Amino acid sequence: MIGFIGTGEITKAVVTGLSTLETDKPDILVSPRNEAIAAELAEKFDNVEIASSNQAVIDGADTVCLALRPLDAEGIMADLSFGTAHHVVSFMPTFGVERLQPLVAPAEKITLVTPLPAVAFHGGPTPIYPPDDALVALFDRLGTAVAVETPEEYQALCVATATLAGAFNYYGTIQAFLKAKNVPDAQARKFSGAVFYALAATAKTKPELSFEGLTHEAATRGGTNEQVLKHLKDEGVYDALAKALDGIWDRFENAKRPTK
Repeated sequence: MIGFIGTGEITKAVVTGLSTLETDKPDILVSPRNEAIAAELAEKFDNVEIASSNQAVIDGADTVCLALRPLDAEGIMADLSFGTAHHVVSFMPTFGVERLQPLVAPAEKITLVTPLPAVAFHGGPTPIYPPDDALVALFDRLGTAVAVETPEEYQALCVATATLAGAFNYYGTIQAFLKAKNVPDAQARKFSGAVFYALAATAKTKPELSFEGLTHEAATRGGTNEQVLKHLKDEGVYDALAKALDGIWDRFENAKRPTK
């Protein structure tokens, strides 16, 4: 039994992904914290039940996933009791293993996992630390599990997940350009989305090529792709992205410091 404490959008995505697997769907217990989402999941999937409380989730599950808002987490967990046999899986990227240990003791097995919304349709990358064979196998069924050996590597992967909105906006800008050139909105959205998908598919099907190699392959000398790439570089777009990622790294580091 897999339990979820905190029933927000990420829990909804993970539960949806697990509950739509073709085989070996796990039994799932969700907390009543968000009544609307919990009720929706229980009504939609016959492998999902709503627990009477957060403690009931712990009492009924072997693996307990923590999907709480970081600001609320310590206050909520102070009233909960874990057992030695529990496997605690945290979806809270700013909570390291050392910070979680006193909150979930005497449970000793703690794994940090950061699922993305696309796990709902089995297409999401999921950072995992430390490596755990069972969780890697589980999240590989929901997309691509990437297990790493150090907390620094895990934090870097979590930082990289902050680029989703910026990537969508990049393709939104392409859609806006097409609309400005009188392409119907639906067609502009369809085309921009298809380009986005094609790039992702190309990267996935050519793992032997670095992104530098893929860029070189796409930027034919003297061609239009080379022109746009040069313009973006000259305008400092990629330098700005690197600085933004550094800023998210600093935010994670600051979140580790105890509040006064």
